[in-house]
Amino acid sequence: MQSLEERDMVSCPYNKEHVMLRRKYQQHIIKCRELHKDTVELFVCPFNKAHLIPEPEFYQHTKSCDDRKIIVQYLTSEPAELRADTRHDKIEAEENWDDDREEDYNPQVYCAQANIVREPKGMFPAQRKAFIKEERRRRGDKYDEDQTGPSKSRAEKRPTPYNSNQQRSKRPDN
Repeated sequence: MQSLEERDMVSCPYNKEHVMLRRKYQQHIIKCRELHKDTVELFVCPFNKAHLIPEPEFYQHTKSCDDRKIIVQYLTSEPAELRADTRHDKIEAEENWDDDREEDYNPQVYCAQANIVREPKGMFPAQRKAFIKEERRRRGDKYDEDQTGPSKSRAEKRPTPYNSNQQRSKRPDN
């Protein structure tokens, strides 16, 4: 088994006895935050959301957070210089995705118009029955109002099960 190094393990800010793998930390924090919501109040570091700090230490942490240098470096760095060889002319296109005159795509409308088999999922029985009836009408299936559907025709073709009360053919005894 692979040995776990100290850098792979972290402790919970709510309960220091909780030690876990770094990859399980976020999942654990959600549970522990709910358990200790009335007793412990921790502030979230503005540079790393995984850092939860008690109020007295929060100011010092924001000054010395390891992730602060990444943000500060980004904010203080100069923007990239645009040179003539990196610039290009504006690209004109015929289609405009911001045009509000086009109707939005609605998958339900498309499926109702196309020859697609749809299933009634998450509906109440009455809704499901009406949906199935409408689908059969939409697809042009021959559906007789008297029948309950294809299950009746299959039942007629099925042989009757064995009945123990039926007389058995007797074999002649030798």
